[in-house]
Amino acid sequence: MSTTLSYGFKKPQDGDKGSTFWDDLEFDIQRTNDHSHNGVDSAVLASANVTTTTQNILAAGWVSQGNGYYRQLVTMPSSPTAMLYDNYFIVCRDTTSKNQMLLAIEKVSSNTFYVYINDNSKDVTIYYLS
Repeated sequence: MSTTLSYGFKKPQDGDKGSTFWDDLEFDIQRTNDHSHNGVDSAVLASANVTTTTQNILAAGWVSQGNGYYRQLVTMPSSPTAMLYDNYFIVCRDTTSKNQMLLAIEKVSSNTFYVYINDNSKDVTIYYLS
């Protein structure tokens, strides 16, 4: 007979046999798949567990696309370790006001991407979250 752990996971006991063992295993796999770290179905993730790296891109680097939009090719930082696009959530903020900017981002390679903007006078700070 299994023991129900915190957050509802089921821990099998020595000697569990038959459908109970497999039902509990299936239940735990589904629970692992569906958890959201909301404190109810799993432990809350503390903000201390989120790391941030920032990178400034300057207004002088915007290149006109001829349609009222501008873009910059950004190469992700390589120090202290090489950063890869697929491993980060990218947020853009106005460097001066710190307001979030909902800019289009387009992956170019494993560590480069374009950022698009319609105001080429803005300096932007890129926040890489992992």
